[in-house]
Amino acid sequence: MATTPKRWHISQWHPLGWVETGIKLAAHAVAIVTLARALGGGPYVLPGGWRLAQLVIMGLMSLGLTFAIYDRYLEREIIAMGFVILNNVAHWGMTLALTAVHGPGTLLLFFCFLMLAGDLVKIVFLKISGFGVRDVPRPVLYLLTGLYVGGYALILLLEVLR
Repeated sequence: MATTPKRWHISQWHPLGWVETGIKLAAHAVAIVTLARALGGGPYVLPGGWRLAQLVIMGLMSLGLTFAIYDRYLEREIIAMGFVILNNVAHWGMTLALTAVHGPGTLLLFFCFLMLAGDLVKIVFLKISGFGVRDVPRPVLYLLTGLYVGGYALILLLEVLR
């Protein structure tokens, strides 16, 4: 039996979904500024020590968000698709900035703090809204979000302790 593919649409979002989005958009603005500085500053090197650990963590999170583009394509939700593309630009921009000789500086702290705060709001959003993604079990949504919370927290910890 053939199924009709989803049409592109705009969903009604829970207010906490918009709070999460607003916080993360602020983080994206920080990342875009950081990316612009990194693109104008060069040169680029593979860092060592704690900066390499941050680069690996940010790179893995960026890679995960690249896969999220396909998920948003399947859902055909316009706002989510635009957001995941911007989220990718922000994360890959921060990844690149971590290879710049001058690095992202304190902007890395602001970015990770805001993204961490946004994902904590997302966990509450998932809990109270009943939001789901197709037939993905809810614990998987909590796990994925928790991995990003852990990644941002670890990058922040490495930055503070360096």
